[in-house]
Amino acid sequence: MPNRSFAIGDIHGCCLTFRKLLASIAQQGAETVYLLGDFIDRGPDTRGVITTIIRMQREGLDIKPIKGNHEDMLLSAIDSGRDEDLWNWLRNGGDRTLKSYNLDHPRDIPHEHVDFLRNLPLYYVTDTHILVHAGLDFRLDDPFSPAGHLAMLWERSRLYDRIKAGGRKLVVGHTIRDLEKIVESLGTDIIQLDNGCYLGAGYRGRGKLVALELESNRLSFQENVDMPFLLRRWYDLRTLPRRT
Repeated sequence: MPNRSFAIGDIHGCCLTFRKLLASIAQQGAETVYLLGDFIDRGPDTRGVITTIIRMQREGLDIKPIKGNHEDMLLSAIDSGRDEDLWNWLRNGGDRTLKSYNLDHPRDIPHEHVDFLRNLPLYYVTDTHILVHAGLDFRLDDPFSPAGHLAMLWERSRLYDRIKAGGRKLVVGHTIRDLEKIVESLGTDIIQLDNGCYLGAGYRGRGKLVALELESNRLSFQENVDMPFLLRRWYDLRTLPRRT
C-alpha cells in the first residue's frame, strides 16, 4: 500500500479544530502529515497546538511541521529586543498567543516550545510536491537558496516555473482563499490551503481548516469549533493594549 500523505493549512491557534481534522484524516489512513506553518497566533489555543504537535512527534508519528511567517515574527519578537518587532507580532495576533500561555511577554514562553519553533524547516520536497508556507521566488536562479528564504515565509505571487520546481506542484498556505478558489487551485500548479480557519463560523466561504491528500488530490474540510461567530466578532472589535 502506498503511503498516504496529507498537508494541512494554517491552524492559527485553533487546537480543537486541528485535533478534529487530525482524527478525520487518521480515519482516512493518513501516515504522513505536513503542517504548512502559522500554527500560532489569532486563535485561542496556540499552546495547545504546539503541545499537540510535539506530543505526536514524541509518539513517533510522521508529522512534519514547517515554519510560517507568524512563527518567524514571534522569534523576532523574542530575539531582537526591539519594541517594533514585539508590537508587530502582538498586532498580528500574538496577543492571543500570550493569553494561551497566561503570560505578558513572549520571552517567557516555555523553552521547549521556543526551541521547537526555532528548529522548524522552511519547506519539504517530495517526488511530486513542494510544501512551503507562502511560496517560492521563481525570479531567483535557485529559489531554494538562502536568498529565497524570505519568500518562503511571505510570498504572495502566483508565479510558477516548472523547470525550477522540478515539475512538482507547490502546496502553500499563508494567503486566505475562499473555498471555491481552493478547490479551483487543485487543477493548477500551486495548490492553496489557507481558508482563514481562525475566522470561524459566519464568514461565508471561509473559516475552515483544510487538508489535502497528496496522492489523490482530494480535500478535507473541518468547521472551526474553537471560534464561534460571536467570539470572532468580539475579537475583530477588541482594542489591543496601547503601545508604550
